[in-house]
Amino acid sequence: MIQRTRVRPGRRRPGLLASLACALPLAAGACERDPSNAAAGERNLPAASAAPDTATSQPSAVEWRVASSAEDTYYVRWRPLSEPIPMADPFDVEVEVWTDEAMTRPADFDQLIVDAGMPHHGHGMNVVAEIERRADGSWVARGMLMHMPGRWQVYVDVLDDGRLERSQWSMWLSG
Repeated sequence: MIQRTRVRPGRRRPGLLASLACALPLAAGACERDPSNAAAGERNLPAASAAPDTATSQPSAVEWRVASSAEDTYYVRWRPLSEPIPMADPFDVEVEVWTDEAMTRPADFDQLIVDAGMPHHGHGMNVVAEIERRADGSWVARGMLMHMPGRWQVYVDVLDDGRLERSQWSMWLSG
C-alpha cells in the first residue's frame, strides 16, 4: 500500500485537540471571514465548499484554471480532480506546465512542488503532497489537505537547473 501523504517533520496529523483548536476560533469568527467583506485583492477568490473526497486518477470533468509563474517563464494549468475541494479530507490536483501562453509547448524541468498555505494564519498544510509524473507529461499532486476554512494560497514551484519559479493563486475554502 502506498502512503499518499506524509506528515511534515515536527508536525503531527490533526487530531481531536487540533480540531477543537480550530473549532473554537471558528465559533468566535476568528478563522473565517466572509469573502464579500474581503480586501480588494481577495474579492474574486474561487470558493470551494467542504465535501466528501471523491478524487481519483480518472479524467476529471472539472474546468482547468491557469496561472503564470512570477517571471512568465511557465504557464501552469491546474484543476482539482473533484469539486468541491473538501475541507480536512485529502484530494488530488492535476497540473500541467507549459512554456507558452497558448499551451502548445510542454515545459521540460527537473522537479515540481505543489503546496498550499494560509498566509493570514502563518501556516500551511500539515502534510506534504506526493507528486506523480504521468506518461503524458502532466503531474498529479496526491494527498493535498486543507484542514480548515478560509483563504488559502496554492503554490506550484517549478525547479529547473537550480532555479525555482513559482506560480500561485488564492482560493476560499468554505467550512
